[in-house]
Amino acid sequence: MKNRILSIVLVVVLLAATVLTVSAQDLEPITLTIIGTNDIHANYAETPDRVDEGQVATTGKIGYAKISAYKKALEENGPVLLLDGGDTTHGQVFATLMQGESIIMLMNEAGYDAMVPGNHDFNYGYEQLRELEYMAEFPILAANVVFADTGMSLLPEYSILAIDGIKVGVFGIATPETLYKSSPINTKGLEFLDPAETAAKMAEFLDPHVDVVVCLTHMGIDEGSEFVSTDIAEATDKIDVIIDGHSHTKLEKPIMIGDTMIVQAGEHGRFLDQVEIELQPASERTGRMEILNKSARLVSFEDLLDLEPDPEIVETIAAIDKLIDEVASVVVGESAIDLDGERETNRASETNLGDLTTDAMLEATGADVAITNGGGIRASIPAGDITVGQIITTFPFGNYVVTLETTGQDLLDAMEHGLRVYPEPNGGFPQIAGMTVKFDPAREPGSRVVELLVNGEPVDPEKTYIMATNNFLAVGGDQYEMFTDNKIAGEFNALDEILADYLSAHEISEIPVGERIIAIE
Repeated sequence: MKNRILSIVLVVVLLAATVLTVSAQDLEPITLTIIGTNDIHANYAETPDRVDEGQVATTGKIGYAKISAYKKALEENGPVLLLDGGDTTHGQVFATLMQGESIIMLMNEAGYDAMVPGNHDFNYGYEQLRELEYMAEFPILAANVVFADTGMSLLPEYSILAIDGIKVGVFGIATPETLYKSSPINTKGLEFLDPAETAAKMAEFLDPHVDVVVCLTHMGIDEGSEFVSTDIAEATDKIDVIIDGHSHTKLEKPIMIGDTMIVQAGEHGRFLDQVEIELQPASERTGRMEILNKSARLVSFEDLLDLEPDPEIVETIAAIDKLIDEVASVVVGESAIDLDGERETNRASETNLGDLTTDAMLEATGADVAITNGGGIRASIPAGDITVGQIITTFPFGNYVVTLETTGQDLLDAMEHGLRVYPEPNGGFPQIAGMTVKFDPAREPGSRVVELLVNGEPVDPEKTYIMATNNFLAVGGDQYEMFTDNKIAGEFNALDEILADYLSAHEISEIPVGERIIAIE
């Protein structure tokens, strides 16, 4: 009798196992979509590029209302995650006047699932970044940023996101360049661990517990950078997708290193990354899904032209804009010419806006010379009336002007440092006044300066000059370490205030360019 019962039980178990096996094999693959954004720099609203009258703009900045609407549209067909690669909460008046909180409000409404902080997300200080993380309805992740004295993490290291039965492990890696590509004061007391080593450890930890491993990096792929996202992909084969930022690179096609896919969508929300991951459901309830295929494409402004923006976000933007406009719309001056604040030019050449800014610094301080970093100039100002808002957008970091007692040798070292990677773009490229420099780019870095004149006279390496600069460079920002121990001679207003005062006192009609920084061909 017992044997008969046992036989019946075995038959039932075998039949059940057969049914489970067949059911698992019959399950259709499921596609996970990941939308990636990076380096939006607080370009929060849909903004078409200017076109001739009667034409329709097919390029521009997509804005959070369209990003939200696109996520919702995709969700009708399957699971979607919305992730960000950093440099998000800073860069426009809309963000800076509220120290990033306005951007987090929009990201909450848009349904973001995670982000990594970029170097400029530290611009309000790391304490405010932690406040923004607390305010966010999604994690701001940084596995490699710790307090130097305790080793404790500044922010959450990772998050496991469960969506439609798919487990996605997401972790963040912030660039160590933050230590000098945001004011060093903003990261005082913090340590940035090696990105590749940290990423390899995080991926190894997450891999057994999830179906997909995603690394959010603010590293970029610039050849001139010490740390790049490809280093992470080469350090481990456990990462499926890297959502990258920092270098503002528009990758038409993803970079593949082994099975790791790297994507990056340019800058200012002009494009979105859309990654599709096809997964085969696990054959066992506790098993891991199998990745069958991965693909990626860029989604453009034009692709979303006919998409209706999310009305709730449109309403939120309008309410915040109304508050900010009262301050930002005040006219402080005018210019008869366009003032060039473009990233590519200010990081590789003398510009009229760089000349204008350093002239304003000289006038405000009475210094002998002035220097500011080209990477600190963030937007152009078109001809016409110039408002407070435009100036803050151009100089959004809240930096103030200081004067330092600086030797002629320091000035020579600064020019060598600022011109070391020319003609490659460099955030530390010097915009100057009160001096002219001739240099030979064919020479080795560190010995390129041929002539440096201060007010028309050859620089004296032993002489002490009064130099006006911003507080970012004064404490070694952009690796201008020759200034860090120099005596402060004076402190002045914020850079945007000094420029506003200068514009209100001067007519801007023509600014000759090319007479201060001269490359010898």
